[in-house]
Amino acid sequence: MMNEKLAEKLFELNPEAITYDGLDSALIDIGHHNNTGTGTYYAVYDYELIIAELIKQGMTRLEAIEYYDFNIAGLGHTQSPIIIRVI
Repeated sequence: MMNEKLAEKLFELNPEAITYDGLDSALIDIGHHNNTGTGTYYAVYDYELIIAELIKQGMTRLEAIEYYDFNIAGLGHTQSPIIIRVI
């Protein structure tokens, strides 16, 4: 289950924010970006935690990465979450 307080705060700051169903364990924070000129808050997810959650759901690592590439990273909506990847 998504961190209730984190999700509550996110939707208070941005009622149109997008979150990913089934990837609650990868939600790590709320981010802010001023790309619209008005400042918008977004859900922040950790890439490796997303991949780990997809693997827990039955995918191989390669399948999880391909799923991420086509179904998560490729969304491109203006309210899409921020994905961080520690290198």
